[in-house]
Amino acid sequence: MSATYASGGEDSTAAGRNILILVACLSSVLVIAGLIYATGASARSRSAALAAGCELSLFTSGIPCTTQKMIASQYDAIVIPASKQLNADVAAYNANKRRNLAAAEAALTAEVAAERALDSSLAAAEFTPQNRARAITLITNAASFSQPVPLAAITFTPQLTVIVHGLIRDIVAVAKLTAEQARSTSLAQLRSFNPRVAVATDAAQAELHLLGKAVDTPVTANQAP
Repeated sequence: MSATYASGGEDSTAAGRNILILVACLSSVLVIAGLIYATGASARSRSAALAAGCELSLFTSGIPCTTQKMIASQYDAIVIPASKQLNADVAAYNANKRRNLAAAEAALTAEVAAERALDSSLAAAEFTPQNRARAITLITNAASFSQPVPLAAITFTPQLTVIVHGLIRDIVAVAKLTAEQARSTSLAQLRSFNPRVAVATDAAQAELHLLGKAVDTPVTANQAP
């Protein structure tokens, strides 16, 4: 009786081990299958997003996507008003730089304010964790109420943000030099800053041109990250 019982216990233990091995193998197969499916689903999702014109580096599944057209609209909304204001300030400075120190300095002070405002607007559209979290919240809220995505929710792509960062650096340099120029005590001293301001401004305009060109270039399958 004791031998028979012991034999039955060994058979039961062996069967239990076999079941555990089978379950482990089945679990591994299911995990691998899940990974394969998820990879395929991710690829399909990215392909669909690209076909819809989404900027893939900004794409978040489940919410309306950001398109190149939206980014171009955001760029225009930031740059066009700022450029008009800066052109007006520069024109006012040029009109007074040889005859009216106070008026010329006032124009330069207005130019500095416009440059700093442009910096702030560009920084608010950079691809940063804070800006991206805010954008997702705004986009999700807009979708919940069937409203269009607000411009305030549009961020530049990581690639564009690299250019924006350089542009901000150059505009800060122009603003710093212009603020110093605005503290001149004579028209001659005021005009002595012109060559340095011109060099700094050219650098900023080159970055701005580069950004505009990049904004106008839609993402393609080969560019997709």
